[in-house]
Amino acid sequence: MRYKNTKTGAIIDSSFKIVGKYWQEFNHKEEPEKVETNEEYIEEEVNLEEMTKAELIELAKEHDIEVNEKDTKSVIIEAITKAFE
Repeated sequence: MRYKNTKTGAIIDSSFKIVGKYWQEFNHKEEPEKVETNEEYIEEEVNLEEMTKAELIELAKEHDIEVNEKDTKSVIIEAITKAFE
């Protein structure tokens, strides 16, 4: 049988029955159900120049942007800006 996690969208095959809050049987012929989220995308303008180097490094980590913590603040800002282009 094939199962789909309605929270993550992961699909797995298993010969065993899977039971759980987010798991449901998945049939290829059916269109996957859309998962409703209460999250709303809000674009926020951030002034990187006003942030501290530590804040910039944290921001980079949150967005999986690789930066060298030994780099200068301007190099880190450049890396973050480039990643969001």
